[in-house]
Amino acid sequence: MYRHRRWAHRRARGVSEILGAILLVALTMTAGIILWSFRINTPPAPPSLTILIHSGGKNPAWGDPTDCQPVGNWTYPLASTQYTTWDNEWDAQCDPPNVSGNFSELNTSQIIIASHTPTNIPLDEITFTFVCNNATTAGGTTILVSGTLASMTWFPGSSTSPAANAPDLGKCGNFDAGGYGGGSYGTLYNRLGMFTPIGGGNVTVLENGDTFLLYIHNGGWPLDFECVTPKLYNCFTNSGNPVLDTDDYHGAPPWCFTNQGACTIYLSYSGDPNTLLASIPVYSLAPPTT
Repeated sequence: MYRHRRWAHRRARGVSEILGAILLVALTMTAGIILWSFRINTPPAPPSLTILIHSGGKNPAWGDPTDCQPVGNWTYPLASTQYTTWDNEWDAQCDPPNVSGNFSELNTSQIIIASHTPTNIPLDEITFTFVCNNATTAGGTTILVSGTLASMTWFPGSSTSPAANAPDLGKCGNFDAGGYGGGSYGTLYNRLGMFTPIGGGNVTVLENGDTFLLYIHNGGWPLDFECVTPKLYNCFTNSGNPVLDTDDYHGAPPWCFTNQGACTIYLSYSGDPNTLLASIPVYSLAPPTT
C-alpha cells in the first residue's frame, strides 16, 4: 500500500513535468508567433544639408536681355546703317536661351550645397523662399519669391530656358524696385537669382556643389542703355538714341543689408517629414561695408 501511493505520487509528478514542458513549448511558440507578427514602423529620418556662402563674386545679369549687347565694338547712339546688323546680332546672342553676348556684370553671392543626406533629395521637393520680415505697416511679412529649386533652375548659354512653372517676383514690403528703375514686381525670378545644379539641366536630385546664385544690387543701371535701336521695346520714338535702362533693378532690396533681421532665405523640404533645411539671413550674404 505504501509503495502504491509512492508510485502514484511519482507518476503524478511525472505527468506534471510533461504537462509543464508541453505548456512551456506552447508558450514559446505563441511568443514566437507574436514577435514575428508585430511590425514596428519608425518615422523616416528628416533630410539635412550644410551650405557654404561665397560672397564678393561677379556674374553676368543673364536674367534680363536688356542687359546685353552683342559682342563687338559698338558706339552709341548707333548709326542708322548699323541697326540691322546690331538687331540680328542681338537676336542671336542676347535673346534667351541664346545668351552668349556681353551681359552687364553684377555683384553676386553664392549659396553652395556642401553636403546633404539622404543621397537623393528631389529638387522639386526643396523650396527656396525669400521672406521680408516685418516689412509691412501691419507688422507682417511678405514674400519676394517662392519656388522649388527645380522650377528655379536655368543654365544661361544652353538650350535650357526657365521652367514653365518658374515663379515671378512678388513684393518685399512696399518695395518693388519701382523707385530704382521701373519695378521688378511680376517679373521672372531670375532678376533676383537662379539655381544652377552642378550636373546640368537634366539633374532631378540635389548634388554637392549645386549653387543658388543671388544677385546683390550695387547701385545704378547695369547696362546703362535701353534704347539703342528702334527695334528694342518702345524705342521707336527715340530713333536709336541712348535712353537709360529704367527697368533693370536686380537683386534684393538694399535695406535687406542694413537691418540684420529684415530679410531671410529659407530652404525647406516638402516631403515626409516636412523639414526646414536652412535659414539664411540675407544681411550675412553682403553686409554693409564701412
